[in-house]
Amino acid sequence: MLFRRHQEAADHRSLQLYGWFALMLLGLVLAVNGLLAGLWRLTSPFGEGYPALFFETNTAVVALFVLGGCFFETRRLREGGGPRVAHWLGGRELTEPEDALQRRLLNVVDEMALASGQPLPRVYLLPREDSLNAFVAGWDAGDTALCVTRGALERLDRAELQGLVAHEFGHIRAGDLPLSMRLLALVWGLSLVHGFGRSLMDTGEDGRVSPMAWMVGALLAIVGWLGWLAGRALQAAVSRQREFHADASAVQFTRSRDGIGQVLRKVWHDQQAHAARLHHPAAGLVASMLMHQPAGGCLATHPRLSERIRRLHGRILPPMPATAVRAEAEPRRMRATAHTAGAMMAAAPGSPAPADVHGLALATPDDRDALDRLRRLSGPTEQRLAVLALMMDPANAREHKLWRQQAEGLPHAERILQDVMALQPPRRVPEFERLTAQMARDPITQRRAVVEAGRDLLRADGRVSPRDRLWWLSLRHRLNDAQREAPMLRPVTGQGQDLSELPPDALQAVAALSAYLARMLPEPETVPAGGEASRPLRAAAAEAWLSGIGRRTGLPDITVTPPPDADGLMLALTTVQELSWMLRPLLVKGWVEEAVNHSPNGVMSDATADALRLVAGLIDAPLPPMLSAHYPRA
Repeated sequence: MLFRRHQEAADHRSLQLYGWFALMLLGLVLAVNGLLAGLWRLTSPFGEGYPALFFETNTAVVALFVLGGCFFETRRLREGGGPRVAHWLGGRELTEPEDALQRRLLNVVDEMALASGQPLPRVYLLPREDSLNAFVAGWDAGDTALCVTRGALERLDRAELQGLVAHEFGHIRAGDLPLSMRLLALVWGLSLVHGFGRSLMDTGEDGRVSPMAWMVGALLAIVGWLGWLAGRALQAAVSRQREFHADASAVQFTRSRDGIGQVLRKVWHDQQAHAARLHHPAAGLVASMLMHQPAGGCLATHPRLSERIRRLHGRILPPMPATAVRAEAEPRRMRATAHTAGAMMAAAPGSPAPADVHGLALATPDDRDALDRLRRLSGPTEQRLAVLALMMDPANAREHKLWRQQAEGLPHAERILQDVMALQPPRRVPEFERLTAQMARDPITQRRAVVEAGRDLLRADGRVSPRDRLWWLSLRHRLNDAQREAPMLRPVTGQGQDLSELPPDALQAVAALSAYLARMLPEPETVPAGGEASRPLRAAAAEAWLSGIGRRTGLPDITVTPPPDADGLMLALTTVQELSWMLRPLLVKGWVEEAVNHSPNGVMSDATADALRLVAGLIDAPLPPMLSAHYPRA
């Protein structure tokens, strides 16, 4: 990671900025002193010399306005941070909106925060702006605000909105925000000299203006305007250097150049129609922060759109119109407020287990008591029976019968089974992971006995379903002593940075593992009255999910049939485990996002989430936030 190099580059840019600002301030002081000295000679041709402290006073006044204005504006910006800038431009914060397009924006921000590895900013909508634009402001991760115009929200599809938001996250990751905020404060300070000159030219309470005051004001207004212009030129020069980098970051975070590329083409079309500017009077001061600002010459804060498009696509593509998009159903943001949870906990007695806004089960008193008792289990036999009970299908009578046979002789075995069955479904896999992490320190003979008992339990009914095999493989993987006593598999190098760049054998393994997962997820959108999805419905849902995986990852067409057998599954797992640390999370992220997209109302079922979590553990990949949000926090 080049964090230190980025940090040093940011410090170097800041020093350069302060150096140029000092030169502009010196030039402004010299210009004011020179012009006022000429004015004094013009109005007092026969006077000798200049009044006492003439130049010192002029210098102090200019420094007071520029440095004082810069200081106080910096202080105000630091106190308010990004939200102050957002409110300054008429932004309205989005938290838990009902509008589908606004929910889509919040979900996209969550996704890009994950892809860029940055904390979530506060999200604001500029409801009065019809242009396609966005910007981020703030000093650090704690006060960052991301503002998106209403035009971008209503006229960009989801992929394009991802490109727009990813561009802004590129600025955050590159450390451009503090520099932009300092530039904003410096330009504001330079503009105060011009404002002071204009105030001297105004009429007094008696409706008159002093000729001398008017001439001094005119000089200060002219010189101040030139200083402000120089500050804007410096602001624009710094900004132009960072836009290409942010465009490249958008491609990196979204794994597609079409999103940001089509946004730029639509902005180009609006620019030709003279509809690409923000209407707010203060928009010019934040021009360097915007995704694009149509200004030419030395004040151009952004490179030409044609050049940005050429660098993205390798050639200049024509502008394209931005029409209104259809508001499609979008799941709510993956978080619940305490107010929402409290309201649902107050549900009437006898109602089903309460769930939060994402459809997740919330803790009940019985659930918490059962969890507390399970976490007090310490003996190896008790832990083994708890793990086996967590792996069982609650509706499989033969598995329950075999479990009770293995539990003979333990007085409180039935209490363990009841506690496991009392757990809400999202708690089963996390508790399984907690127990197996403790048991991984047991002697190898005990661990092998647990793995064999799990195998016998899951085939008690004479067959091993895809779900059973996944649970057993997870048990063996987590208890395997090779993980502790032998070196882990080293990822194969030279795989590139994209799944589509994998060699054929690795692509085949990814396709096989995806086809195996398709046998368990996602749930079909429509289920017959009988409750269970029919075979054609499930096959159609699996095909749609696999097609989405192929489009998202750039993989070749993946077919549902034939799914891998036991040997093919083990070979696929071994190959995928050898992928690089960067590619495995990308694969899991693609699986999860497509499962959400193909689940009813955008909410994964517990079975779908459990399958994805188990397979992520099998390939040692971290859980994406969209999946981890399905499970209650410890």
